[in-house]
Amino acid sequence: MLVDAHAHLTDPRYGDVAGLVGNMESDGLEKIVTVGFDLASSIEGKVLAERFENVYFTCGVHPSDSKGLDETQVQKLLELTRHPKCVAVGEIGLDYHYEDTDRDAQARALRLQLELVRQADLPVVFHLRDAYGDFDAQVVPYLKKLPRGAVLHCYSGSKEFALQYVRRDFYFSFTGSITFKNNRTAAEVLPIVPRERLLVETDCPYLTPEPHRGTLNYPAYVRFVAEKAAALRGETLEDLTAYTTNNAYRFYHKMTQ
Repeated sequence: MLVDAHAHLTDPRYGDVAGLVGNMESDGLEKIVTVGFDLASSIEGKVLAERFENVYFTCGVHPSDSKGLDETQVQKLLELTRHPKCVAVGEIGLDYHYEDTDRDAQARALRLQLELVRQADLPVVFHLRDAYGDFDAQVVPYLKKLPRGAVLHCYSGSKEFALQYVRRDFYFSFTGSITFKNNRTAAEVLPIVPRERLLVETDCPYLTPEPHRGTLNYPAYVRFVAEKAAALRGETLEDLTAYTTNNAYRFYHKMTQ
């Protein structure tokens, strides 16, 4: 049974997720972690986690939603972290993909939330796209203040950058993008990630894997991610399923409490 380590069940395209969650066992899923990208989605994630036994949530503000983040909102996020089913702070980080990105606002929001991570004593889920140098400069000074570890979600960077963060004991999580035919880096990166640091996720409703690319993504499709990851690593699906599920419980340690 798999854990979808990063999903967005609060997306309005799903409507009422009762049916989706109700099919978890038949879909081969043990747990789903629904991830916050702003204060509202973090609160909505809490509501879902309270409603469904096998759903947990994270709270945080995505870099693309970080403009205007202030101390008042950070305090509200801190309150959310104390919920028994809040398993991490995230997703937070840097995203320079779009030309009109306010990099200063993202940097400030990242610093505020790194302090939140320290206070919350929770792991952190990082979103990182096209900002590897600045991320390294901002995060490395905080490494000793992240006692519960960190994951680079939807990792799409280089092998060289991955090796730096392997040495820093980060987790790496992969999505349906590794199934895309034009994804050439996945074959280089996946084999060098230690098995005890690997997670699988959907990031649904985004990044739908083959053979369903172009349609809405669902947590059940995490098995396609796992199948591809196992193939790229030269492992069996059964083996990869077992250790990535164990990794998810270790990283999101509150799921075992």
